[in-house]
Amino acid sequence: MLTLSAVADHKQITMEKCEVQVGCITSNGTSPSTRFKIRIDVGEGLTQRERAILFNSARNCEVGKILTGPIELEYA
Repeated sequence: MLTLSAVADHKQITMEKCEVQVGCITSNGTSPSTRFKIRIDVGEGLTQRERAILFNSARNCEVGKILTGPIELEYA
């Protein structure tokens, strides 16, 4: 995840690894929805503060902002 790597470099946090898994669950019905389940593994050896910094950056990334807001599709 590019955001995590950039934040880690900026904050001088050394990650053992950066592995991200994304799952997608779609629900049909009266109110269709899509849920993304995201698992982030940054390895061992980080302090709680370092982990919090990295996970907060992942939660607040631009892609996450787009996906959590209202989305409208316009076809031309």
